[in-house]
Amino acid sequence: MGLALLWLSPVVVSWHDSADLGHAWAVPLLMGYLWWERWGERPATLARAAVPAGWWVLVVILAVVELPLRLLLTPFPLWPAVLALFTALAAAVALGAAWLAAGRAGLRWLAGPLLLLVSALPAPSVVESAVIIPLREVMAGLAAEISNLAGHPAVAVGTSVRLATGWVGIDEACGGIRSLQACFMIGLFFGEWYRFSLGRRVVLAGLGVLAALLGNFGRVIFLSLRANAGMDAVHAAHDTAGWVAMGLSLLLTGWLACHWAGYRWPQQRILARPATMPSPARWWLAAVVLLFAVNEAGTRWWFARGEAARVVIPQWTASLPEKHWSFQPSPLTETARDMLRPDVYRAGSWRTGSDTRAWAYYVEWHRGQVARFLPFLHNPTVCLPLSGCELVGTLEHIKVRWAGGEIEFFAYKFRRLQEDMLVAFTIWDPSRGQPLQAMEKTGSANAWWRQQWKEVTEARQNQPAQLLTVSISWEDHAPEKMQTLLEQVIIANANKSH
Repeated sequence: MGLALLWLSPVVVSWHDSADLGHAWAVPLLMGYLWWERWGERPATLARAAVPAGWWVLVVILAVVELPLRLLLTPFPLWPAVLALFTALAAAVALGAAWLAAGRAGLRWLAGPLLLLVSALPAPSVVESAVIIPLREVMAGLAAEISNLAGHPAVAVGTSVRLATGWVGIDEACGGIRSLQACFMIGLFFGEWYRFSLGRRVVLAGLGVLAALLGNFGRVIFLSLRANAGMDAVHAAHDTAGWVAMGLSLLLTGWLACHWAGYRWPQQRILARPATMPSPARWWLAAVVLLFAVNEAGTRWWFARGEAARVVIPQWTASLPEKHWSFQPSPLTETARDMLRPDVYRAGSWRTGSDTRAWAYYVEWHRGQVARFLPFLHNPTVCLPLSGCELVGTLEHIKVRWAGGEIEFFAYKFRRLQEDMLVAFTIWDPSRGQPLQAMEKTGSANAWWRQQWKEVTEARQNQPAQLLTVSISWEDHAPEKMQTLLEQVIIANANKSH
């Protein structure tokens, strides 16, 4: 139990930060159910006088390896490789204790449910960019064709569908498929529950992923056809359609597993001798858990100390002209809120002095680590192309002076449906008073690792961020007009400091 809690301590943060891992809380429950159901099958313990000396050396090695992983997971809770190594280390400790207690039989009894841990980890970003996004683009294209065949004109634009009445999928244009990893988890669970062969387990997990894709495709088609009744009807059915799609995908995966198993309840073997962990194995596991607990306490102390010592610096905020006669607010939808998880959100459009319409949205993240990746996954360079915009060109940066210094904005020219626009945005680190740096591999491997470890040495438990995006229709002297507009929007924030 202590080992499980120490593993959950940093991992639940990743579950909270990732919209695609909302199912992961069920993983330890399903694993616990499998062990509970098989409690009568636990093997007899081995008679060991003592734990071999090398295993006590291994305790120290495990603690030394675990410490840097735990430290890195505080500033980088969704780093797939670090999370995978941290989880693998916890699983290795559990398996080591099982081997000491009952040998190979103990390994076999404990190892099966541990396979579900894979579904509690975030997928590598390459999977998202190389597999999920292209699949969503294909789905949008097919949904548009079906909508056209049904008599509702539509065109696929990126991962979204443009209809006469509005857009379908524009809010989650740069998001993933929420039910995909949940169906993958259910596939792994049923494969272990029924103790299928390795080949059948792989097929079942793959079919679970396919069921998630079909469910998401059905949701897009339904919403596209529903759009004929107006966008209010789409918004009213959006969340319900998502939950129904996920539920049907999970039921389909479970039905396939039950069908392969002949609709039978798994039979458990009851062993004659009860099993308890012998004292040597129990003391070894207790020593590992104790050292891991010391690492956990030290990690929490280190980052709490760093947050308390932060230097107060001037702050700015975005002031949108909400009292202007032409201002139209743009509320954040539930889907977008679930992806962005903002602490502050303001957005809207208004007419400028030249009668050009301007659009802006402003997001703040205060606590936690979601700002380490969300602003870089959901900014105009990512979301606009996926929602059907074409990047026409990269412009010179726009620099805006304010009372606390200078803010640099990236500027781009985009085109969508033959309309050009100028988009400028900044991702700002209010704790340092400079642009927030993305976690990218630039330069040598050593330089990159030093940059990541610097977040640990500076004890940054919370990474605040500000994302301000402003866009205007493209016209003569658009960059100069954008400069003026940004200077009007940005003001010093006297009520806030970091």
